[in-house]
Amino acid sequence: MKDSLFPYRGLMLDSARHFIPVEEIKRLIKAAEICGMNRLHWHLTDDQGWRIEIRKYPKLAETGSVRGRSFFGGVSETENNDGFYTQEEIREIVRSAGEAGMEVIPEIEIPGHAGALLSAYPEYGCRGAAVREYAVEKGGGIFPNLICAGKESSVRFLEDILDEVMELFPCRMIHLGGDEALKLRWRRCPDCQRKIAAKGLKDEDNLQRDLILEIGEYLAARGREAVVWNDVLNGGTLPPHFIVQQWTGGEDRTRQFMKDGGRVICSDLRAYYFDYPYGSIDIRKIWQYPRIPDWAEGYENQLLGLECPLWSERITDTDTASFLLFPRLAAAGLKARGEMPWPDFLEEIRKTQQRIQQLGLRCAPEEMWDMAEAEAAADRQADHDRMYAPEAQPYMLRTQRLVLLEKTERLMRQIGIPEAFLLQAGDRILAEADGKTKNENDRGAEKLILQLMDAVCSRESGPWKPVPEKIWLDTMKCFPRFIAEHRRSFGTDGFDRYGWTVRQTECRLFRIGELEYELLEESGKRAVSLHIPSDARLEPDLLNDSVRQAKEFLGRYFPEWKKQPMICESWLLSPKLKALLPPESRILRFQDAFDLTEEDPDDMAALEWVFYVPERLQASVRTESLPETTSLQRKMKALLLAGEKPGGARGILSRAFR
Repeated sequence: MKDSLFPYRGLMLDSARHFIPVEEIKRLIKAAEICGMNRLHWHLTDDQGWRIEIRKYPKLAETGSVRGRSFFGGVSETENNDGFYTQEEIREIVRSAGEAGMEVIPEIEIPGHAGALLSAYPEYGCRGAAVREYAVEKGGGIFPNLICAGKESSVRFLEDILDEVMELFPCRMIHLGGDEALKLRWRRCPDCQRKIAAKGLKDEDNLQRDLILEIGEYLAARGREAVVWNDVLNGGTLPPHFIVQQWTGGEDRTRQFMKDGGRVICSDLRAYYFDYPYGSIDIRKIWQYPRIPDWAEGYENQLLGLECPLWSERITDTDTASFLLFPRLAAAGLKARGEMPWPDFLEEIRKTQQRIQQLGLRCAPEEMWDMAEAEAAADRQADHDRMYAPEAQPYMLRTQRLVLLEKTERLMRQIGIPEAFLLQAGDRILAEADGKTKNENDRGAEKLILQLMDAVCSRESGPWKPVPEKIWLDTMKCFPRFIAEHRRSFGTDGFDRYGWTVRQTECRLFRIGELEYELLEESGKRAVSLHIPSDARLEPDLLNDSVRQAKEFLGRYFPEWKKQPMICESWLLSPKLKALLPPESRILRFQDAFDLTEEDPDDMAALEWVFYVPERLQASVRTESLPETTSLQRKMKALLLAGEKPGGARGILSRAFR
């Protein structure tokens, strides 16, 4: 395969975001043939438009193909927003492509990018969530509305659609999409959750795989092959009769799929996404991109080839489309043939460009084929300015918010946030995104979700980014711990420790083993504050191991704190405990590692940790009613009844724990 022509050489046209007239598609097909392409992947359905006539469900085209004035940023707001292809027109395009030696692969998005579909048939969406009214979306972005995977009627609906699709497209491959499916609605849908439970599925990603498997097997029984974006592998690998289109991330899963016998199409967005500006992907970058990506090495015979997507959010006309496609599509065609020296590569592209221009199509000038960094940066900035033009910003910001919520809810599950409180917290962001009123009686849910969203952002591109995964997750587990402590004190899930957890989200406090370590800096002096979580085990070996790991961690990631003193301020250091506990007590042995520097005889923090009375209730608690279940509770209660306070102290860690 390294030295032979790829059998799959594809161009993907997106007619959903902006409608491409039939005659213009034919012209682009002729140009794609000149470039050596033999597949046209036709993206026909999305949130912003349903473009294929389905006679059994006429509202798909009648309602789903009309959105009116739209706001994608820096482009016409009225051009080619509406329209669909009749079945006769589709047959005409399939016939025209066949004459050019190209097969046409239709894409019907499942389960996401379903806004236009659900605007026509909302009964196939999820229930149980505060869903805004379904509509054909007027701007770009990722939206949370999915086809409901929990209803059998939804599966039959999709099968009916695909029956007509298979009549129109003789190509063996049918693309089922599967990318960018935010699971926010499925987590809240009783039908989806019932199906997850009934089939013993792990989670919503597994539910998506299950749906794709069912539809894929339906196609296979009719002699067809399902193609999906690599996102679907998040729910587990697929049988080898599926074809995966690798576009971003998850390379390890894709490689495993190939190892298991699966076939893959490469559409790496770093090299083959031709809606990106030339400043991001020019001819030289295509030439430099490895013909066999590293994730496919060793499985070259299962790499079918490459495909170049042209997403049309900001492409409203053929003139813009052809400028972005050509000659980059010619460069991809050369890549599919094999590697060649740069001068020969350029010369071949020049010859191909001349033939494309004879079709009356606009092509990018040669000065854009190998751009200097300054010009490339300016081109990227111009594209960014179009994308974030004022009229498009609300859609872009909403997408960013929803994608961040999806990542945050995944983290919340991973660290063990109770499911009901997790959903309550996320409901507030969904309500905000849908323009609905938020529930104000949330017991701290809003504070929880906002802090965790900040933490996720920090993990992706802030100070948390380089920190090892285990320390990151162990530290974030303070959130479910504090919810459990709230439940213990008040009888309900809640979150009231947001004044504390801001330290964790800002990457200033870390859980390492049994203890937490906070980076302090006051008046130019630095120290490491040692905290004892409520679930810490005060076993000497565990504590010493925690300190050792913490010093190694600080030395690597925060070297300016490595040699600073470790201090602790806690009720556990109170000298009064010596009269309340036996000499062999783990608490007293813990104290022995510290040299006390300051005492606070009036500290009452022990009430929360010994009697589970939170600070805001301590003023109203009756000492006589405090529990006496443990020896420490009995003795401390007697101390309180005698008019004394348990106190606390501050000390420097000076010795190993014993």
